[in-house]
Amino acid sequence: MLLTSRPATDRLMKFVIVPVKDLSHAKNRLSSLLPQDVRTDIAYAMLEDVLTALAAARLPDKKLIVTMDKRAAEIARGLGMEVLEETEQKGESASVDEASLRCKEMGASSVLVIPGDAPLITAYDIDAVLERELPPPSAVLVPARDFMGTNAILRNPPDAFPSRFGDDSFRKHKNEAAGRGVRVESFENPRIALDIDHPEDLREFLSVESDTVTGRLLSRMGLVDKVTG
Repeated sequence: MLLTSRPATDRLMKFVIVPVKDLSHAKNRLSSLLPQDVRTDIAYAMLEDVLTALAAARLPDKKLIVTMDKRAAEIARGLGMEVLEETEQKGESASVDEASLRCKEMGASSVLVIPGDAPLITAYDIDAVLERELPPPSAVLVPARDFMGTNAILRNPPDAFPSRFGDDSFRKHKNEAAGRGVRVESFENPRIALDIDHPEDLREFLSVESDTVTGRLLSRMGLVDKVTG
């Protein structure tokens, strides 16, 4: 008797998205140290570092950015990313939640959101977060260095609970998850935790030996002594 195999179940799909706002006015909190044109160049360099790491990550099934910034979109496409184009500038939470729903419609079982301004992130770091994924409903939160912000968030399913980026977002995300019965794991990762918003973040970045586009740009501009001095 000929035996037929059972239909295969749909494979679980892991998506990673990087939300990117208009970088032409980025990093205002560095204004005491650097003029806007330099801050903008640094923002694009950091994004290139993050997307280069994402391009090398093994576990994501799809890698995307969500943005209305044309230069950011060009960098992403050059590294093999898909671009979810926005027609208007939204807040980070609204942008991430809308993109996560679009990913779910595209077949994502989970979505990891990572920042575009954490230039020390490696492919290993991205895979390490994805490896910690739990059965749904669940989330993995990577806190910022001060344990106030949320620097990465993995949700399974992608719309397990709404985003609450901004002040005290780490606590707010945990509360949103708890209110919906979503299991949460916290995962500390120093490279993901170091997003560059303040002068002290830039100094901390320069204290770490790295081969990054951001580091080379700062060196080429002669800014290392200015930042660390």
